[in-house]
Amino acid sequence: MNRMLVSLLLLVSVTVHAENVLHVKAGETHELADAQSVIAYDKLILEDGAVLMIPNGLEQVQLDAAWAEIGQGVTIMAKGPDGSDGAKGKDAQGQAEECKDGVRGGDAGHGGQGQEGTSITMTLGLAKLGSLVVNSRGGVGGSGGAGGTGQQGGSFDKCNAPAGGDGGAGGDGGDGGNGGQISIVYRLLSGNTVAGPVNNLITIQNGGGKGGDAGAAGAGGAGTEGKYINMRTLTGNRKWMAGGQAGQPGSAGKPGRDGVKGQALIQQDLRDRMDAMIQTQSAQVAALKDQLVTRLAEEKRQVEAAAAQAISALELQVTALKTNMEGTANQSSVDESITSMQQTLQQQSARIDELSAKLEQAMQVMDARMDTLADEVKGLNKRFDELPSTETSQ
Repeated sequence: MNRMLVSLLLLVSVTVHAENVLHVKAGETHELADAQSVIAYDKLILEDGAVLMIPNGLEQVQLDAAWAEIGQGVTIMAKGPDGSDGAKGKDAQGQAEECKDGVRGGDAGHGGQGQEGTSITMTLGLAKLGSLVVNSRGGVGGSGGAGGTGQQGGSFDKCNAPAGGDGGAGGDGGDGGNGGQISIVYRLLSGNTVAGPVNNLITIQNGGGKGGDAGAAGAGGAGTEGKYINMRTLTGNRKWMAGGQAGQPGSAGKPGRDGVKGQALIQQDLRDRMDAMIQTQSAQVAALKDQLVTRLAEEKRQVEAAAAQAISALELQVTALKTNMEGTANQSSVDESITSMQQTLQQQSARIDELSAKLEQAMQVMDARMDTLADEVKGLNKRFDELPSTETSQ
């Protein structure tokens, strides 16, 4: 008993954790079940030339795949069914009774309306993409039927010749179905083999269906042919009686209206794009930091070099002053040396102040730019964290 219970639990566990995978082999066609309007796969594999059929009757389908491998020449077929052609009007057979006009031909049936293409919303994690066609065109409207032919007028002898029956009206063409609305949101999985921009690899065909052709007018029935009749007189003369007129043709049908093209959207998942933006901003921050560090190092080197130059110049002037004081009692030479030393000191001090100001300004610019970029990255991270897992931009 215990073994049976353990086996049952293991079977349930395997069933619950089994991957939901749809794998359509190369060149094969797979049709989804009628009840599947929302479908989610762990893996969706469509090999080269595979066709995934969306059954007729579904107005909208949501197809999600966490991992999608799509080969070359793959098709998702969700085209609306074409409308049926209208029935032909019934011909009025034979000839009417004596002295009676022919019966009118029957009116034709109208063409059926083409159905709308199925609207599809897809969310795909792309591991591989060759080329994909999504066909959600509207169905073609059915042609109107041709009107029936009118009946031939009846024979005559003691009456005027009867006319032929009018032709029946042609049927109107059915309207074309509207194209489906297509939305494809994708994520590029790590290590994907998508060769090129996704928008260039997916073709969406969701034009409206063509309206059905108008049905032709039914031909009028033939009138009774003219003939000679014997006059009921003593002389028995013959008299020509003109034949009856042919019936009028029926009215032609009207062509159906073309369906409206659906909307289409192919875009990368917003969370992926936000992540790419954050990475770009972070790279810009790092590059700016390196640039400013290099600049500051150069400014510091210039300040240190100027200070060293000033100290060296002062040392030389001090040495010259000592020599003048030891070798001569000329007060004017000593005064000139002191004045020159003071001027040099002032010049070097001004140079050092100038370089220090530049260094301070560069540091302020770097701090401001770093703060701005940090705020931008923080804002992107906040928006990223607030996004629900299925949010996409429209």
